[in-house]
Amino acid sequence: MEHCSRWLIAAFGSITLAAALALLALGSPPSGSVLAQGNTIYVDADATGGNDGTSWQDAYTTLQPALEEAALSDEIWVAAGTYTPTHEFSPGDPRSATFQLKNGVALYGGFDPCVGDTGWEDRDWVINIIILSGDIGVVGDAGDNSYHVFYHPLELTLDGSAVLDGFTVSGGNADGGAWPNYLGGGMANWYSSSPTVSNCTFSDNSAHYGGGMENAGSPTVTNCTFSNNSATSIGGGMHNSGSSPVVANCTFSDNSASDGGGMYNEWASPVVTNCTFSGNSAAYDGGGMRNAGSSPVVTNCTFSGNSAGYNGGGMYNEVASPVVTNCILWGDGPQEIWNQNSQPSVTYSDIQGGSSGTGNIDDDPLFVDSGSGDYHLGPGSPCLDAGTNDAPNLPEFDFEGNPRVMDGDRNGTAVVDMGVDEAFWHVVYLPLIFRGY
Repeated sequence: MEHCSRWLIAAFGSITLAAALALLALGSPPSGSVLAQGNTIYVDADATGGNDGTSWQDAYTTLQPALEEAALSDEIWVAAGTYTPTHEFSPGDPRSATFQLKNGVALYGGFDPCVGDTGWEDRDWVINIIILSGDIGVVGDAGDNSYHVFYHPLELTLDGSAVLDGFTVSGGNADGGAWPNYLGGGMANWYSSSPTVSNCTFSDNSAHYGGGMENAGSPTVTNCTFSNNSATSIGGGMHNSGSSPVVANCTFSDNSASDGGGMYNEWASPVVTNCTFSGNSAAYDGGGMRNAGSSPVVTNCTFSGNSAGYNGGGMYNEVASPVVTNCILWGDGPQEIWNQNSQPSVTYSDIQGGSSGTGNIDDDPLFVDSGSGDYHLGPGSPCLDAGTNDAPNLPEFDFEGNPRVMDGDRNGTAVVDMGVDEAFWHVVYLPLIFRGY
């Protein structure tokens, strides 16, 4: 069986920083998730039993029957493999095939009966990869892919009880000419659809708007990666329109768009915390993030290596009022922040080229290795203990689960670091060195 051999590759191949950090989170249910009290429905592409979803042996071999059967408080556990949607929200149009979440139903990936990972305690979404793919036609030909891998229209009115946790979403191609088929290749959350999405990767999706994810609703998106998504217009990684999503502990890397390579906020007020924006590009403005008529609250985020063809390699603001606190914007081009008729509040942040505002600095943050995507703060970084504990939405933990505000000394008070990393080497290792260990 194909996925029975993948764990060998994953276990002994090279491990990326993102994978290593994700491994740290294993061993307990994801933050905010609660094991439901309903039935567990099993899905495994390689199951050879009765295929009624009642056990791993008798699991459904496709995901759609499990979604149709699931009722309030049920969970769907999915084994490693690739699954494609079959439900057509526009009957007769094959490209409208999509998955749809349900309120009160949680989808969990990270299992693989082939290697004995059958229980909650065995769950490992880094090694046991489950791909939910929009590549429903000729393999490798995006022209016949699903418009959206997930499509959540108004009538679903999804709330936080609709859960997607531990999957890779790829291959959506929202290149249609009519609404909604040009929005949200990976996932489209329309008005009143605000699911909970955790521990997921959105990669290699495309759209005119919102390559990885389109949000007119306000989902909670945690511990997710948006990489290599693209938009011919705006929002390569994510497009937020008139919404207020919560985006925490996420990575936006190597996404591209005409504007807003990593994220485009349009009359939106997202809360963005502990997120990394790196290697994103915009043909015009806003390599990392573009804000139009929006008021995002951006706390303890790191922007580096993003680029724009015109202005705002890190962030472009147009008639916008972002609140940026405890952040690092360094190594973006042609400049870090560009403001057009905007009034941003930027404080206690490290901005290359400088920025007015309380507590801001303009010094090399001394990343451990930004070239390879390692944005930990190295020895002597000016960002250590340089933030403010009064930042809005100050996170309890950093991007990899280390406690925030561990030490420091500003008038005798422990002080948070700038950026996604709360460095702990100077707390743990230096005292040991001084003690002769």
